[in-house]
Amino acid sequence: MVANSTFDALIVVDPRFMGGTATSVASDVKALVAAGYSVGLAFIFGRGFFQAEDRPNPNLEALFDLSGVEPVTGPQARAEVAFFHHPQPLERGVDAPIHVSARQAVIVAHQAPFKGDGALDYDPFSVQSKIFADFGVRAMWAPVSGLCRAQLESFAPLLRLATIDWINTFDVADWQPRRTALTGPCLVVGRHGRPHAEKWGDSAEEIAASLPAGPRAQIRTMGTERAFFEGLGLDVSSWDVLGFNAEPVADFLDSLDVFSYFYSKRWTETFGRTVAEAMLMGARCVLHPGLKPTFGPHALYCRPDEVAGVLDTIRGDLAGARDAAAEARAYCLEAYSTSAVPARFEALRTDRGTTSPRRGRAASPLTAARKWGGLHRRRLWYRNAGA
Repeated sequence: MVANSTFDALIVVDPRFMGGTATSVASDVKALVAAGYSVGLAFIFGRGFFQAEDRPNPNLEALFDLSGVEPVTGPQARAEVAFFHHPQPLERGVDAPIHVSARQAVIVAHQAPFKGDGALDYDPFSVQSKIFADFGVRAMWAPVSGLCRAQLESFAPLLRLATIDWINTFDVADWQPRRTALTGPCLVVGRHGRPHAEKWGDSAEEIAASLPAGPRAQIRTMGTERAFFEGLGLDVSSWDVLGFNAEPVADFLDSLDVFSYFYSKRWTETFGRTVAEAMLMGARCVLHPGLKPTFGPHALYCRPDEVAGVLDTIRGDLAGARDAAAEARAYCLEAYSTSAVPARFEALRTDRGTTSPRRGRAASPLTAARKWGGLHRRRLWYRNAGA
C-alpha cells in the first residue's frame, strides 16, 4: 500500500469465497480500475464461517496483478468508499483487523438474512457492530437484490440501507455465446454449483426430477463431484459430471440448451449470479419460484417434479424458446453490465441511506424480533452443547 494514500474504493473481503461472491467482487474491481478509480484490496479472515482447510481463491489473489489495485496489509487504510463484502465472515470478528477511514462505508449483502425456512441466518446488528469494533467505521447496508432489500427492511428503522442496490455485474465481453442453442428435441440440460447440500434439492428424487435424464435429455453438471451425488443415493451414471472449474464457466454454459436450477427449502438464493450467467450464454432457464423476484418474465418457474413437462413444452416450440432466451440475454446485458458500475459508485459516494422500507418488508418487525431471538437461542444451545 502506498503510504498516506487515499483510495477511491477500498474492497474488504475474505479471500476464501469460491462462488458468486468472489466472482462479483472480481467483476467490481475490474470495472472500477477500468474506469480509472484507484482500488485498495484488503483480505481479511473472518472467524467461524469458513473451514480450517479452506484456502484463498486464486481468482481473487490475481486481482493484485491489475494496474490500479494496491494490497492493503494494515494497520490502516483511507478511502472515499469502503466496501465490506458479505456479512457472514464479519459477524464474529476478524483476525488482524485494520483501521479504516472512509467518507462512505457499506456492507454489500450478498446473502439475505433469512433462510428459506424462515430462520434467521445471521444477525445484522452483530455484523455492523463488529465492523465498527474491528474497522472503526459505521456502515450502512447495500443489498444485492430486491429480495435481499425486503428482508433487511424487516429490521427497519434499526438498519440503514443504501438507497440503491449494489447488484451483481458482468463484463459482457466474457459472456458471448458461440453456438446456437435449442435447435433440436434432444436437449442438453444442466447446471453448475458447489457441493453444498442447501444448493441442491432436499432429496435424491428432487435432484433427479430437476435434471431428468432420458433419451431426449443429456444431463451435464459442473462443480460437484460424483461422490456427492452418490452419497445422496442419486444415480448419475448417465450424467456428464465435471469437477470444479473443469471447464471455463462460460464454455460449460455455452454447451447447455436449458439451465435447470433448484435448491433446498432451507436456502434463500439472494441473487442467482449463476442464473444470469446462463442467460447471458443463451440458455433457457427453468428455475425455482424463489428466483422470480429477480428474473421476472425471463425464465420459466416450476417445481422440480414439473421440469420434465416444461422440457416437453420447450421441445414443442423451439423457435419460441430461442426467442425467449434471446430476450433474457438482452435483459441481462442491459441490467447487469459492468458499464453501469461507475455511475452507481458515484451515486454511492453521497448516498445518505434510508431507514424507511421502500419495497415492503419480507417480515413484520415483530416476526423479525422473534427470529432474532431464535437465532441467539440456537447459538447459545450449540455453545452449551459443545462445552
